[in-house]
Amino acid sequence: MRSAQAAFRASLVALAAAIAALLAHVTIDIAGDFLLAHDTYDGIDHESRAVFVVAIAALAIAVTARVLFDVLDRRCGSTKSLLRVVRTKLGSPAPFVLQTAGLAILTLAGMELLDCVTTATPVDDVADLFGGSLALGLSATIASGAAIGWIVHRLVRLIADHEPAIAVLVFRLVRATPGVSVEATAIIRAHAPRAIVRSLLLARRGSKRGPPLLIPA
Repeated sequence: MRSAQAAFRASLVALAAAIAALLAHVTIDIAGDFLLAHDTYDGIDHESRAVFVVAIAALAIAVTARVLFDVLDRRCGSTKSLLRVVRTKLGSPAPFVLQTAGLAILTLAGMELLDCVTTATPVDDVADLFGGSLALGLSATIASGAAIGWIVHRLVRLIADHEPAIAVLVFRLVRATPGVSVEATAIIRAHAPRAIVRSLLLARRGSKRGPPLLIPA
């Protein structure tokens, strides 16, 4: 269970950091046009953004699916779900925010390095990976990491606090369709003996000679 908790928490930090890095990358690209004499993000195709959009979507789906399967598996009366355990382990927002911001800085540098490699653009300085200015790049990334980290931390705590009600709702939605089938099956079973008796009576009458049918003139 502890390994699952650690993996889930790491997934949350990675998701928050990826979103923060993507947001910071776009922010640096826009702000650099006005604040820097030479913006190293200009003239480069930023293919890494599309890659990260897909990666963020995939990671978000994976995290959501993990929570959903956990909710369905725990039989909503239990309070020891993975999300609620992780919620208690999150603690204050500060550690989560710091981890998100630190990973976002590394992720942003990796994004720009990928863009430079794919476009054969030389990297003369570490500052080139942050738009040409460490002050601008780091401040934008730290701000994005802090904001996204706090939002994700708050969202996880909010969902965990209301998870029992969410679990009940999910169970009702999942069982709604089978419930209709069960009711239909019960109705069919209730009417089945009548249909069988009627068929037997018709068969018996058909085997005997009865009065001729009236044919209209």
